[in-house]
This record gives sequence, structure tokens and C-alpha cells, in this order.
Amino acid sequence: MYSIFDPEEENNFDKYLTLRWRLLRFPWGGEKGSESDSLEEISTHRAIKDNKNNMIGVGRIHSIDYDAQIRYMAIKKSYRGKGLGTRMIKELETIAYSNQVKRIFLNSRENAIKFYEKNGYKITNEVESSFGGIIHYRMEKT
Repeated sequence: MYSIFDPEEENNFDKYLTLRWRLLRFPWGGEKGSESDSLEEISTHRAIKDNKNNMIGVGRIHSIDYDAQIRYMAIKKSYRGKGLGTRMIKELETIAYSNQVKRIFLNSRENAIKFYEKNGYKITNEVESSFGGIIHYRMEKT
């Protein structure tokens, strides 16, 4: 019913970035372009589509030595609560662990903390926001 795929392989990268912007930046007034950074080319990207081929979720991971960071992860509101976020995070973790990563970290917004805790992440400290002054918490999983 739902499938995770590589948006670069399916020539959907522009659509992927647009969804990322709509979910993570647009609601807080972020301009188009604020949804990407200088690490796009060294990152692994994943998206989720429904059975009608609609892209409904995004996520990215990149490695830094023996650590990896998950960024830009979101699921469309109407699809939340169906386990899709957990499927996405497990996919990104599998990618990290296949590259001998020892620790995965992310910066979570307050409203997503419980989701990440349910998936084994623990808060280590509060971090400065890279966008819009939204409070984030550094979370890690080893």
C-alpha cells in the first residue's frame, strides 16, 4: 500500500524537495530554497508514496565519520499515525548501520520528541534552531 523509494532514482527529486519545503518550511514562512542545504549531494534521500503514487513523506540521512544525522523528515498530516514515520526512520537507520555508523543523531522539534523517543532516541540537549527560531532538541541513538 505504501512504499519507500529513492526520489533521485525515480527522477522525483524536485517533487521531493517541494514536499519537504511544504511540510517543513512553508508553514513557518520559509522561502522556497530554505528546504535544502550544502549536504544534499552527500546525503541519502528517501520518500514514501501511497498506492496512487502520491508522495506523502520525506527523509534524509548523511554520515559524518562514524555518526549519521537524520534531517528533513516529515509525513503529510493526513497520513500520520499509520506507522509511516517509523517505517521511514527504520529505513534511514538501516542505511546508516550498513555504513558502519555507530551513532545516529537528529534535531527534533518539541512536538516530535515523543515519536523519536518511541523509536529509541534520547534527548541529549537543546540546540539552536537552523530555521525560524523553532526550539529543537538534539536526540541520539547508538
